[in-house]
Amino acid sequence: MFACICRAVTSDEVSSAIDSGAATVAAVAKATGACTGCGTCLDRIKGMLGERGAACPRVAVPTS
Repeated sequence: MFACICRAVTSDEVSSAIDSGAATVAAVAKATGACTGCGTCLDRIKGMLGERGAACPRVAVPTS
């Protein structure tokens, strides 16, 4: 299935980029070309990043 129709980037290609360390939309775009056309896939790419926790880094909260 295509994650980005404009650049013909598949969901598998995006998943592979995320698995290889792409942790932001910009990093996925650089690795795959997704999100560099019309932008319709932006929410889809953000969702894929979120599913893997890549777009939501954990921040330590002080407990004092």
